Order: sequence, then structure tokens, then C-alpha cells
Amino acid sequence: MSKLRQQLDTSINEEDLSIPREGDLTGYVIFTQLKKGGPFIYAGWLDAPDDDMALILAKEHYGQDQQCTAIWAAPRQYVGGLRENTDAAQETVSTPRNYQIFTQKESGDQYFSSITINAKSAADAIENAKALIDGAADLHHLWAIPVDELLHTEPGEMIWRNTDQTYRLARGYSKDVREKWEQIRTDRDLTEYEKDDLKDTF
Repeated sequence: MSKLRQQLDTSINEEDLSIPREGDLTGYVIFTQLKKGGPFIYAGWLDAPDDDMALILAKEHYGQDQQCTAIWAAPRQYVGGLRENTDAAQETVSTPRNYQIFTQKESGDQYFSSITINAKSAADAIENAKALIDGAADLHHLWAIPVDELLHTEPGEMIWRNTDQTYRLARGYSKDVREKWEQIRTDRDLTEYEKDDLKDTF
């Protein structure tokens, strides 16, 4: 053994240095509302150290993907209906609470906010929702999230940038961009014409 290795403190336990597999971040599910009064739609998820940072990151990322008026964020641990939360979804509380129901029509589709159900557990809320939602038998899946666990942006809070961000959207590549390309092509054609004309003339 080298002299350097002999000098190492062997009293350190490797377990003391281990990092938890889940790390120190919490997973959040993000929902965006595209138009005021419209449904909240599942947009994706992110990891954040706390609730405040989760909303900041959601606005920074999902608020710029598409123009929206509001954002909800929910810690993944409270999303009843996720396979990882099966046991938690069964846990009952003494006082019923309101659950926001999200529905998925077919596998792979987005989840849309639906009705609010008062129940003692997420599992009960999902079962009650199936009895109350029209066409629930044809739905692929449901989520139930306690309303008091949903983080949300405030009315009037700026989410979408106030500068022109249409280049981020598919519609941003329509009329305006087409006109710009036509101008570039016209300028290029004119330059080529002038070159040929100069050759022929001189």
C-alpha cells in the first residue's frame, strides 16, 4: 500500500458518503391552461427543490412552450392514479377533501382537468368520478389530485413572455416567415440576374 493511501482516514464509513437514489429534488406534474376558463392540460413534469422553485421552473419552461394563461403544479406523490402512488392513493383521511379529477381519453392522450370530487381518498375520488362523468366507461385513465396540494400561478401573473415569441410556435413559421424567405429569394435572384447582365454587357 502506498504511503498516501496509508495516510487516509479509514474511520470514514462509506455509507455516510452515499447519496440517496432519489436525490434531494421532488418530482412535480405540470398542467397548463391555454385559454382563460379552459381546462388545464398535462404538459409534462420536472424536478425542483421546493414548491416555489417548481412554479418558477414551470413558468420558465412550460410557459414558453406555448402561450398559456395559468399553470398548475402538483407534487407527484399526491397524484392518485400513478402506479408509483397506488398505496398512497388508498390512504383515507378523517375529513373529506376536494380532489381535482383529470381524465385521459385514450392511452397516450393528454390528461385534461374535469370535475372536482369531495372524498376521503384519491382512490375513492376516482371511483366517484367514474360514476359522475359522462362517458367515463370509455375513458382510459383518471388522476385525482388534492386541490389543496395544487400549486398555481396567480391571476394576471406573467407567464408567457411579453416580447414576440412566435418563433417558438408552429404558427410562427407561417405567413411572416414565408414572406421573409420570398424576399430573400427575390434578392438572391436579382443579384444573380445582375451578375449575368454585367457579363453579357461587358
